[in-house]
Amino acid sequence: MSDRCARWWRGVWALSATLPFAALIVASLAFRWNWPDLLPSVWWWQARATARMPIGWDYLVAPASRALPALATSAGLATAVTLIGLAVAWPAARVLAHERFRGRGAVELLLLAPLLVPELALALGLAVTAVHLGVAGSPWGVLAAHVVPTLPYLVRTLSAVEQGFDRDLADAARVHGAGSWAVFWHLRLPLLAPGVAAAALFAFLVSTHLVVLTVLVGQGRVETTAVQLFARLGGGAALDPISAALALLLTVPGVLLLALLDGLLRRRVDLRGATPRV
Repeated sequence: MSDRCARWWRGVWALSATLPFAALIVASLAFRWNWPDLLPSVWWWQARATARMPIGWDYLVAPASRALPALATSAGLATAVTLIGLAVAWPAARVLAHERFRGRGAVELLLLAPLLVPELALALGLAVTAVHLGVAGSPWGVLAAHVVPTLPYLVRTLSAVEQGFDRDLADAARVHGAGSWAVFWHLRLPLLAPGVAAAALFAFLVSTHLVVLTVLVGQGRVETTAVQLFARLGGGAALDPISAALALLLTVPGVLLLALLDGLLRRRVDLRGATPRV
């Protein structure tokens, strides 16, 4: 009975997770879909004499849409944000996970502050700061601004990961002559790789979905896929084929990163039986 309930709940979870994507896929393939029809009255393949390919995807591949350059901007920004965020958050997470010091609670609160402040207030504050620093309207300003809201996710995730690391292993490796780089590369990184990958994925996804922050700091000059989608929906457009295709396009970088990280982790370490080399 318990197995049947577990299978039923897994089926419900899978359905709830895929239903939004199913609606977007249907909308992106529709040629005519009017309310209150449950399904499109005319599908794309039924109107191939008029449309050589689905309307939404035909628009996205057209140079005038600038959808592909915006996607490249989104992926590039998110990748840089993830790398910089890891470089900043990982050392902080190590200290918070293993050390006890006066003011530790205040430091944790400060690192989590971007989650406590409303997104619009945070975006306005960062936009004003970017103007004073002279980086408003530039990719560099947007990059620096994106790092701020990703740090809480990185610090919290990496702190939990670091708490599971046995520092006696690192001490034993150093006793046997391993240097700091060897300990990191052959011991710490393989053991913590899944958690670090999860933190990196969080940071990447957060960056690709930031809209208000990108618009205010970028001053409309830095165009990402999320900004393009927000501009279409903010103008009062319904879920038309173009908006549906843009929404699906927005998920592409995250899906590709998830597949890449999964493949790398499978090749690099088997946590159930591998012994780290030092």
